[in-house]
Amino acid sequence: MNCKIDGLPALGLMGVVTHRVMNRAKAMYQEFDMNGIQASILFSLNREDALSQKELAAYLHVTPPSITSAIQKMEREGYLTRHTDTADLRVMRLSLTGKGKECIRSVKKVAEDMEELMFSDIDDKEKQTFKNVLLKINDNLEKDAKERKDRL
Repeated sequence: MNCKIDGLPALGLMGVVTHRVMNRAKAMYQEFDMNGIQASILFSLNREDALSQKELAAYLHVTPPSITSAIQKMEREGYLTRHTDTADLRVMRLSLTGKGKECIRSVKKVAEDMEELMFSDIDDKEKQTFKNVLLKINDNLEKDAKERKDRL
């Protein structure tokens, strides 16, 4: 264990580890000329088939404008396409193209390699406990956000 970060409060430790994970993942995604948000968009559209930009942003917990440039670049490069929603002609849906679906395999491989690296010296029980703690932290933060929103 690294003594320099061992004494950090949980928030600081989480920040340091998250930063390191994101930097390593970024380097791995760059092999495919992709960044993390683009990979997240691919995963989301692969899982949900077709989403509006607003739905995609909500799915990724970001604002719609924050993913606009990534969507435009991915559309230019042929990974996704826009089409009109059949139920509401005002809504544009985003879907993966064949090229986007092929790219999913590479992106999944990066995610698998990253997970293998992160959990290399961690047994299955510790890994599951870690995931459970992260889910609880996420639930706490979602609950807090909802309560703050309700107070406004």
